[in-house]
Formats: sequence, structure tokens, C-alpha cells
Amino acid sequence: MGILVITWNFPPRQGGIERLIFNLCHGLRKRHQLFVITSFAPSVDRKEDWTFRPKWSGLLPFFLYALCHGFFLLRRNPEIKVILGGSALVTPLVLLLGKIFHRKVVVNVHGSDLVYPSTLYQSLCVRWLRLCDRVVANSRYTASLAEEKKVGRGSVCVITPGVDWEPLGPLRVTGVKDVKREMALEGRKVLLYVGRLVRRKGVKEFLQRSLVNIVAEIPEVCFVIVGENATESLIHGDDVLSEIRDLVRELRLENQVRLIGRLSDGDLARFYQAADLMVLPVLSLETDVEGFGMVLLEGAAAGKPAVATRVGGIPDAVEDGKSGIIVEPEDYPSMTKAVVNLLRDDQTRWAVGGYAQRRAREQFGWDLIIRKYEEIFESLANGKCG
Repeated sequence: MGILVITWNFPPRQGGIERLIFNLCHGLRKRHQLFVITSFAPSVDRKEDWTFRPKWSGLLPFFLYALCHGFFLLRRNPEIKVILGGSALVTPLVLLLGKIFHRKVVVNVHGSDLVYPSTLYQSLCVRWLRLCDRVVANSRYTASLAEEKKVGRGSVCVITPGVDWEPLGPLRVTGVKDVKREMALEGRKVLLYVGRLVRRKGVKEFLQRSLVNIVAEIPEVCFVIVGENATESLIHGDDVLSEIRDLVRELRLENQVRLIGRLSDGDLARFYQAADLMVLPVLSLETDVEGFGMVLLEGAAAGKPAVATRVGGIPDAVEDGKSGIIVEPEDYPSMTKAVVNLLRDDQTRWAVGGYAQRRAREQFGWDLIIRKYEEIFESLANGKCG
């Protein structure tokens, strides 16, 4: 089967949506003819013959290029049966092309792309989702948002992100010690945050209202922050990184906080392995939501439990009390207690991490996730639904 993917979010851009779409495309290419139209990138390490980009940056050049090149690809490749949109942003594009060429249309939605507070965006991109043959939500929470936007219940299904767990496999205790030594973290209890530094992630508030108390209980703790400002985002413009740096100095936490910035996949895997515990202290915001929490799944694949907030799709990523602990948003006393208890109790932490790793392997492997997408595409292409 031929599949055309149109997506603004794609590497080398960084983020959870980018990783999801790339891994989905990589998996689909194993058994299908795949074409990807995505946004301009000034430097691409690997130029694939299945990926097409405009020569200019910006949203308008991307839309015009996607429309024109999508028309060309669909006309030249009648074997393309399904057009997949990477997010709600491209809904008008994929619907128009699907209508012209009588192709089935599927759009992925991730959470924040459903709540962006723009009347024009809501009217064109979100409202038109109801015309798609299928809408794939990354969590039950995101599916509920789609249904609130009057997207037909029968057209919305949930397929979570997957995880490539093999390169993240947990190390034995001696191996973890070796990695910590490499990272200059020997003798430290490592709390790890991974993700773009945007307001909703709550890192600044966690530092101020939880980490200071964790340090008082466990002085050897080190909070490692992997990520940087969302400079490539269409909706995030705050310089959260500078705010965090200033707060670390103000609270005199220079010895307890390490700001790492962006990492390659290989280096990031080493930090997952060096970590003792993942933390994702997301805030509950109306206009910017956490659709799933993919980094918690990646940490789980490395055998690391998580402490996170009950926000958005996080309860799909973390099984509360089994693969980690979920607390209410902004309940910093409970978050502090959960982190301290897990860092102090090695046996419990290892047991919870072991369960998290098995769960990641059994329920979120990419082969399983790809098959779920294939079932939708094949059913649509054969006229059995939609």
C-alpha cells in the first residue's frame, strides 16, 4: 500500500511529536511505499529519497509546497491509498488532497494541537477534523478533547506512541555505576527530566517548591535537566531556560542541578540509564496540554520509574502505583514525598522500574503500534469503514 504523510513536525526538529512521526514512518516503510512531505530544514544529515521539503522556511511556504507536491505525488502514484496528517495543523491540506484524489484521510492529534487558542485555527484545522475518515489520538485524554470539539466519536481511536526499548534496556547495578562515573554523577541520586523547556512542563515550579525540600532530605541528589527552549515551536516563545538558570542561582542549587541542553539519541540513552528516577511535573493549563508524556515511556524502557502529575495523557504513560507514582498537579508536598521515598528505597525503586520496563516492552513496542495503524489503513483502503 502507498501512504502519503504530510507533517510540519519531523526531525531534525526536536520534540515528542517529531519522534512519534519519525518512528511511525520508519516502521511503516518496512512494508509499505511511503512518501513524507514536511517542513524546511536548514541542515539535514541524511537526505532520504522518500522525504520532500520546501526550499524556504515558514508555515506559508510549507503549506503551498505540501499542496503542490502532494498533488504531484498523488497523481504520479495511484498506489497511494491513504493520506496521513501529522497533526491537526495540516487538516485542511490533507482533506483537500483527499477530496481531489478520492483518498482516505487520517490525522494524528496530540493534545495541544486541539486547544491552540486561535479562532481561525480552530475553525479551519480543528473543526474540519470531523470530515476525516479517522482521527488517531495519542491518549484517552486527547481523544476526549477531540470529542469535545465535536469530532465524531466513531471516527476517533486511541493509539499511543511506541517506544524502541532495546537500546534503552536497563543495566545491572554495576553498569549504572559505570555510566554515572562517565557522566560525573558518581555517588549521586539522579533525578532526570527530559523535554523541551516550555511553561506547561512545570520545571521552574518544581525547582522552587519541591527540589529544595528534596535536597534537604537527600543532599546527594542531582536534578539533571535535558532539553532547551522550544525555539522551533509555533506556539512557545518564552525563554524558560534563562528563568531556570536564574532560579538555580537564586536558590543556590548549582551543585544539585545540571542543565544539559539538547542531546543525540545515543547520549540521551546514557542519561536514561544513569538516572534513578524520572520526573515530569506538568502543570494543568487550558491552552497548552500534555497529550501523553513520551519521555516517561522512554524512561520506563530503561527500567526507570517515574513521578509525574495527573495531567492530560500522563495516566496512559504511567500506571499509577505500578510503573511510577502520579500526584495531583501542583501538589508539591506529595511530589516531594514520592521522590524522597523512591530515592531512599532502592528495592522498591528497582521493582517499580522493572515493572515499568516490562510494561513498555509488552504494551508499547513499535511493532505493535505500527500494526494498529496498519489495521486502520487497510480497513479504510478496503472500504470496510470510514
